[in-house]
Amino acid sequence: MKAKISLLSTLAFIVMLSSCGNAELEKRVANLERRINQMENGSVVRNTTTPTPSAQAVQANVSSGASFQWENTMYNFGNINQGEVVNYTFKFTNNGTEDLLIQSASASCGCTVPKKPEGAIAPGGQGEIVVRYDSKGKSGQQSPVITIVANTNPRQTRLNLRGFVQVNALPKP
Repeated sequence: MKAKISLLSTLAFIVMLSSCGNAELEKRVANLERRINQMENGSVVRNTTTPTPSAQAVQANVSSGASFQWENTMYNFGNINQGEVVNYTFKFTNNGTEDLLIQSASASCGCTVPKKPEGAIAPGGQGEIVVRYDSKGKSGQQSPVITIVANTNPRQTRLNLRGFVQVNALPKP
């Protein structure tokens, strides 16, 4: 079982490294990540794109502990010129009953750098994930994914950036 999880994790990581701008690969990564989460939580793994009823039941029964309430989990930065940098802040509230601790914030490619809050977010407290996307060397449709790992259920939360990078245009000053 651990070998399967390791293999799927490795495959998901490799696909994520090459996924900046490829919608089909992004769907495949999301499906692999969902399957890994199900395997880690002991749920039945099916090769579908919808969560299993047992996973939905687990998420519906979360009533204590730390919990994210996001203002939004996706930001569309629209059309930008190649070389421009986009900064965005994802804001959240801990609507759980325990301190929220974010262990890590990582991105699907090196073009995106997330910054997580240091320390715990008390119940009812607010926090933010500041994300910097650099379009240098990028072109076309882009859709980097930011993965947040915290003491929540589920442990991983995904934030998404979307936008289109235009080539052969001068960056805005």
